[in-house]
Parts: sequence; structure tokens; C-alpha cells
Amino acid sequence: MKKRAAGLALALLLMAGQFGCASASAPAPAPTPAPAPAPAPEPEPMETLTVHAFSAGAADAFLLTTEDAALLIDCGEKGFGKEIVRYLEDQGIERLDCLIITHFDKDHVGGAAKVLSEVEVGQVLQSNCPKDSSAYKKYVEALEEAGLEAQTVTQTLRFSLGDAQCVVNPPAGGYEKDESNNSSLIVTVTHGEDRLLFMGDAEDERLTEYLAVHRDSCDFLKVPHHGRSGKLSNALIDTVSPKIAVITSSEEEPEDGDVVSRLEQAGAQVFLTREGAVTIESTGSGVTAKYD
Repeated sequence: MKKRAAGLALALLLMAGQFGCASASAPAPAPTPAPAPAPAPEPEPMETLTVHAFSAGAADAFLLTTEDAALLIDCGEKGFGKEIVRYLEDQGIERLDCLIITHFDKDHVGGAAKVLSEVEVGQVLQSNCPKDSSAYKKYVEALEEAGLEAQTVTQTLRFSLGDAQCVVNPPAGGYEKDESNNSSLIVTVTHGEDRLLFMGDAEDERLTEYLAVHRDSCDFLKVPHHGRSGKLSNALIDTVSPKIAVITSSEEEPEDGDVVSRLEQAGAQVFLTREGAVTIESTGSGVTAKYD
């Protein structure tokens, strides 16, 4: 009886040892994997910035619009203001956030009095070189009647236009020649990766001053002084290397052919407002243009 009990005890010990070994060699449970990080949200697309280059002869008028903002750069000659007002009405634009008068030659300020008398304007930015002319006097009178005081830009000024950032570069002054043209405000509009450059009627002295500091390329160039050739025309084109260029000219006052050739050699598509109005669109990652 004692032998049977001893044998049973030994069997139990052996079984316990087997189960114990099996338990000790069992694999550890696999760790719970960490949750995958949430994908980064897709960036919202930028709103389109549209530029309408009016066909105003050898005169400047450019309307820049986003979904909720509008900027007008120059107003063409006297009599063209009504064309601008009509276009604004057709587009359902009741207010201009800003009006920029790059300088006071009649082909830039001439239509401003009509615009100011018919359209609500948030602010007016102007150059620092007034002229003793009928167009300038009517512009000043229209400002007073609208209850507006124009801001003369003497230092670099920045403001937003929807998703776009605008920089207004003032002239230094003290020019020996062509004081009015050389006193042009130069406006740079940056929209995402796109850069648009409006040069007014800047001539050689103003271009020398500008290019000494600014060397960035641009996607769009409003060619200065209606495409007339100057000593620094090639230097400007080679420096900014535009993809799209607009020249404001007329059949009576056409652009210089060598300026067009140089632009094309630099790889630019060239549009002439004497052939019709031009619409430029910036998506923030590319600029396109077409005649209306």
C-alpha cells in the first residue's frame, strides 16, 4: 500500500513538473500595435486671383479681384472711367477695397474722378508727384466730394487682398528726367507661389533704383511705360523673367518691337491690350492669361 502511494505521489510530481515547464515556456502575448497617425489634412485650395487688364489704349487700368475683395490700379484717360464703372456693375462689384494711382499722368488718373463719383472706395493710395493738370484737379475734387483723403505712399506699404499680399514700393524722388513717370508706384502682388508685378510707367532712373534692391523673378509683368524701349528695358526683362507679360498700347501708340522680341526670347507670353482686354488668373500655383 505504501509503495502504491509513493508511486502515485511520484506520478503527480512528474505531471506537475511537466505542466510547470509548459507554463514557463509559453510565449509572451504580442504587444498591441500603436494606432496609425491620422493623415494630415489636405490644404484648402487658394481662392483664384483674377486680373482684368482693360483695353484702354495706351493707358493703364487693371482690376484685381478675389471672392470678396477688389483692387483697381489706375483708371485710364478721361472718359474711360465710365467703362470701368460699367464693367464693375456687370461683375456685380459695388465696392473697391483700394484704388491705387501709380502716378498722375492723364493716361493713369484721367478716369479716376468718374470712378470715385460712382463707386464706393475703401482707401486711395497715390504717388508723391502731383501735376498741374485738369485730370489731377478733377481727381482731387472727386476725392473731396467722396469724403476721402488719399494716402501718399512714401514708405513701403503692405496690405492683404483676400489670400494675396500686396506690397507698394514708393519712388525715392529727385529724378533728373521724366519726373512723373519715374515717380510711379510699383506694386507687387504675391498669391501663394505666384508673383505679379505692376511697374506703372517707370523709366530708367526708377528702374535703376528698383533693380538695385529687387532681383526676384515674376510670373506676370505689367510692362512699364506702354512697352517703350529704354536703356534698362532688357535688364528688367532679364531680371524678372516673366512667364506672362501685358503691354498697354494702342494702334496710334504701339509698343516697341524690340521690347516684345526680348520678352519672347525670355520665354514670356506677350499680350497687347491694343488687341483686346486680357484676363489673367492666378491659382497660387500657376498663372494663365487669355484675351477676352
